[in-house]
Amino acid sequence: MEYDLIALGETMLALAPPAGETVRTAPALLVDHAGAESNTCVGLARLGLRVVWISRLGADAAGDRILDALGAEGIETRWVERDPHRPTGLMIKQPGVGVRYYRSESAASVAGPETLRDAPIAGARGVLVTGVTALIGDRPHAAGLALLERARGLRIVDPNLRGGLWGSERRAALVRPFVERCDLLLAGVDEIREILGGAATGEDADLARAAAALGPTEIVVRGAAAIGALAGGVWRAIEIRRGDAVDPVGAGDAFNAGYIAVRLRGGSIADALEAGVRCGAAVTASVSDTAGFPRTLDGRGTA
Repeated sequence: MEYDLIALGETMLALAPPAGETVRTAPALLVDHAGAESNTCVGLARLGLRVVWISRLGADAAGDRILDALGAEGIETRWVERDPHRPTGLMIKQPGVGVRYYRSESAASVAGPETLRDAPIAGARGVLVTGVTALIGDRPHAAGLALLERARGLRIVDPNLRGGLWGSERRAALVRPFVERCDLLLAGVDEIREILGGAATGEDADLARAAAALGPTEIVVRGAAAIGALAGGVWRAIEIRRGDAVDPVGAGDAFNAGYIAVRLRGGSIADALEAGVRCGAAVTASVSDTAGFPRTLDGRGTA
């Protein structure tokens, strides 16, 4: 079978209080799963694409739950390894504060290039990895590079620069090799500025052109008031309105899924931007990273 996309990255068990509650006062927490790459996989699977998620999970109940949930979405997980000694990672969402991760000794933190050994990477139409994979350990970093180097389809990277991880203090240096090996870069404006360093000047379109010098042929820049894309030397942008969000976590992954779905199907950049914005807005309406993701990209029931 030819897959539309293969993604590599850690997924954690996610705990969050119900809307309007806090971790301290809630009588019960909502149990979910979350991970940048698998969030995007959920979105793509709901839109009808054939996707694979590769990672490592603990041989524990949390890992069982994640595999059940992703499998129920139609995501292929046969190449996920189970670790009898290291646990599945955990994250706790604290409204108004942020997210706390418990992943430093997780099963995914030691995923290496051998994790990809039997996966049909060269035959996939696209691959996805984010900077989180580059930052959780030296072995996952090497695995991310191996994924991009083995790919023959569209190579997609979201820098996803995060603090508090193994490589966060040198995150730009660790993620930059991913950017240099990708075709499609999906990044926040501040992430591009950080990766470019002294070369980061000007407006969003200028940043995209500077990022193109690193190797990507298509660059999406998510700004505060607009999202734009540079491809073939042409810059296109769309204004965005940020409404009342129950939880903004996961919106970037949802945008990525909408954008990638359109582009893998041969759609225009303008349509991809519109789809990404709609998907990102839909996900912010709930505390889950994925529950609000739509199953269509327009009101006519078509993907």
